[in-house]
Amino acid sequence: MIGASGYVLDGEQAALQETNDHFLANLQKNGSYSVVPRIPGGEVTPEGLIVIGEIARDFGLYTKITGGQRIDMFGARVEQLPLIWTRLVDAGFESGHAYGKSLRTVKSCVGQTWCRYGVQDSVRMAIDLELRYRGLRSPHKLKSAVSGCARECAEAQSKDFGVIATSHGWNLYVGGNGGATPRHADLLAQDLTDAELIRLIDRFLMFYIRTADRLERTSTWLERIPGGLDHVREVVVEDSLGICEELESLMAAHVAHYADEWATTINDPEKLARFVSFVNAPDTPDPVVGFVPERDQIKPDLPLLSIGHRPLEGSAQR
Repeated sequence: MIGASGYVLDGEQAALQETNDHFLANLQKNGSYSVVPRIPGGEVTPEGLIVIGEIARDFGLYTKITGGQRIDMFGARVEQLPLIWTRLVDAGFESGHAYGKSLRTVKSCVGQTWCRYGVQDSVRMAIDLELRYRGLRSPHKLKSAVSGCARECAEAQSKDFGVIATSHGWNLYVGGNGGATPRHADLLAQDLTDAELIRLIDRFLMFYIRTADRLERTSTWLERIPGGLDHVREVVVEDSLGICEELESLMAAHVAHYADEWATTINDPEKLARFVSFVNAPDTPDPVVGFVPERDQIKPDLPLLSIGHRPLEGSAQR
């Protein structure tokens, strides 16, 4: 069920997931995987940066800072994923769900804490929102941002739900995205308190999750749903259908039952058994996965893919 709590590969839910979810990582073009720990609001301590750097060095991974204010590590072999995530979890990191149809990041500027133009604490709000909605499975990926003033450095109006600070509170925008068909987000409500903001986001996200088609972004859903933004405002702000209490309850259940997928995985031998290249030769790395140097890091050695390599019989599904 979309939005349901519980381990993503338990029971019938496993059949709904794609290759990336089956290994809790994004498959790359040479058969390796990326590792993306959650960095709420883009805020990370020097100690956290050191851990990520040491892991990337020890496993020879390519590192890149993303547009979502976190650090991608590329080039992990499938059998290395549990080893890498054990170290990340021990250091306090969680899955960033870069592989899932779920919340990715809540981007933020530095807000009033550091910026002379900021009028609200955007970093604190971004962290609060990311920790609240982490792991929320939805029809498509969800992106968000919080800007500390009208200058909009976090680009909140290009996100599925975005927040911009005002001198009186927060403005909430919904239905934006970048990508191949960019859409500017629409203003849903303005000058909200912290509690009002979170309550409306809870309702909006759950209403979207319960009514959107599979693989339908909030932007497409908002334009398709009868009545568009006006109808959504009537439902989630004015409670025209009398379902807001139910929507809030569903989100509260998600928050209460959240568990990090990688922490769950590395503590369960049965779940760890899938992390092999070949089911009949679990200690054999996939020989197709190779790398060559580039700019003091690595990149996929793509010519290897043209050799006509045939995997061993019983190879794990990709």
